Amino acid sequence: MLLVIGDVVTDVVARHAAPLAPGTDTPADIAILPGGAGANVAAWAAHCGARVRLLARAGRDSADWHRAALVRAGVDAHVRIDPEAPTGKVVALVDGGGERSFLADNGASFRLGPDDWAPGLLTGVTHVHLSGYLFFTAPGRALAALATAEAHARGATVSVDPASAGFLAKSGVRDFLAAIADADTLFPNSAEAALLSGLPSPAAAAAALATALDATAVVTAAADGAHLATPGAPAVHIPATPVVPLDTTGAGDAFTGAFLAAVQSGSGPRAAAAAGCATAATAVRTPGGRPGQGA
Repeated sequence: MLLVIGDVVTDVVARHAAPLAPGTDTPADIAILPGGAGANVAAWAAHCGARVRLLARAGRDSADWHRAALVRAGVDAHVRIDPEAPTGKVVALVDGGGERSFLADNGASFRLGPDDWAPGLLTGVTHVHLSGYLFFTAPGRALAALATAEAHARGATVSVDPASAGFLAKSGVRDFLAAIADADTLFPNSAEAALLSGLPSPAAAAAALATALDATAVVTAAADGAHLATPGAPAVHIPATPVVPLDTTGAGDAFTGAFLAAVQSGSGPRAAAAAGCATAATAVRTPGGRPGQGA
């Protein structure tokens, strides 16, 4: 069993072929979809054959809708209902080349904390994956520390996805690195890896982070594929699967979910990274951040 701890949010995905026109209308295809980095990773891991449990937090406004979507995706969904805050929402603006920019209202997802934890969540779990958004709030950091300690005490491994270069820059790189010091695997994208390591090259950043954290570092780099590094060794390049992207929302989540599912099934890191690249290529061909969300 894989346990994912992270965010569930409502995605408003707007795909616009023309550049945004300030002060007036820009035609777009708009969809409202279940999303969130943690929930997306869980859904993709389940899609790739893993047994997955998710711990997340949503508002009363849409918790049942999100839970139902996760259950349909094959996830054992533990969605705590926040009594005060609404479900987080993200507006994803996707241009004609498939690149996306986000406007985020994190809502209830930023209130996930130790009060939401239960030791039974680790029953049967061999790996815990933490969404980086946990590390941008005090309750989230406390929950991440608690889950990491209990997972390691039971012999399970732990991975972290830094989640957002923007939030990392605001919250502080040094504090983030200190908070994830006990992680076994790190999944940054190239922008996050550059910020965390101070190195612009994804390969160099992967090697530096692996050595600094004494962990496996897997840096995703869009069309350049991924760079996989272990402590003290140069990074290995895993080529991307060629594809013309429609919507890159959730591509990194698809990579991570497929990687974790492959490892859970016995694959080594290189094969898992190749599976991640192939699944990310599938993800960018359809709107939204999860499998089967639309044509």
